[in-house]
Amino acid sequence: MIREYSRVFGRYVGSEEYERDLEERKRREALFSEVLAEERIKRLSEFELGEIISGLWATRVWTNKDYLLQRIISDNGMEKIRKELFNLLYGGAPFEERFDRFMGSIKGLGPASVTELLCLFNPREYGIWNDKARKALGLLGFDDELPLGKYRISGEEYGRFNSVAKEIAAELRSEGFGDPDLLFVDYFLYEVWRHGPLEPVGETVVPRNVGEFDHNEIRDHVRDIGLWLGFDAETEKLIAPGSRVDVVWRARIGNLGTVAYVFEIHRNGSIKSLILNLQKASRSSVVQKVIAVSDGEQLAKIRREVEGLPENFVRKLVFWDVAEVERTYEKLSEVAGVIQGLGLISSEFE
Repeated sequence: MIREYSRVFGRYVGSEEYERDLEERKRREALFSEVLAEERIKRLSEFELGEIISGLWATRVWTNKDYLLQRIISDNGMEKIRKELFNLLYGGAPFEERFDRFMGSIKGLGPASVTELLCLFNPREYGIWNDKARKALGLLGFDDELPLGKYRISGEEYGRFNSVAKEIAAELRSEGFGDPDLLFVDYFLYEVWRHGPLEPVGETVVPRNVGEFDHNEIRDHVRDIGLWLGFDAETEKLIAPGSRVDVVWRARIGNLGTVAYVFEIHRNGSIKSLILNLQKASRSSVVQKVIAVSDGEQLAKIRREVEGLPENFVRKLVFWDVAEVERTYEKLSEVAGVIQGLGLISSEFE
């Protein structure tokens, strides 16, 4: 399959778009190699961290990069960020352990951001694990070798992905694409994703299996959609006594006070517990709607379970299919990329 898609990729490599992307790559690699140098990282400043965050494709959906930066600093502290970044890049323990430690220690940076940082730091060793790469790897037939349904992977799983990415690089080398590294492989995977299946598949939609989505990935997508829409969006938030929810969108409306929307992502487990948590959240005077997010089959079960419950709760309850969440997130990401390409929105770090 790599050979078949290499013809599609060749058209991209011969385009003006690729030339522009290549210039952007050189700029970003130069920035990361300078800021993440072994001695410099020990005194990493807030501004330099902002340059790193703003330089990631994974953060382009965040129009307000300054807000994202302050959230990351507030949640972790600069000293901890410096220490964990140094250990991730230069520590003496096996890389898989260092990766797991970083992902478990630093809040606010997901696997797409962290693996992209690693790739820009050392594109010979590290690839980028994100949703588009995972979908492309599925099209290439790597379903049995890699956990393509997982958003957050372990260090061991990331190591397996990097090995596969190096195999793809070797295939691309044999197809005449010079001496590709794993960032070049990411460009290839993006083109595979953008092109889609080589053979037409008609209008048939393959149904999603029950619970076949990553809870944390959908949670973060819901948060990012809220941020794009202008809400102050947070995950894992205590909204009422005894009610910690997956995502909360908040907004202040003039002098009228705060309004909030509460989201619970349900992949498996007790539906009764989910409903009880949403009921607790709905009692807050600022909560306008409570939203259950899951696949179609699970949402149908939730609808049946809430029949006969108090009307004031049922009126507040909304259902959102994960497939719609994914489509919304993907479209907003595309819009964010276009807006940034036009230079209409920038941060102080760009």
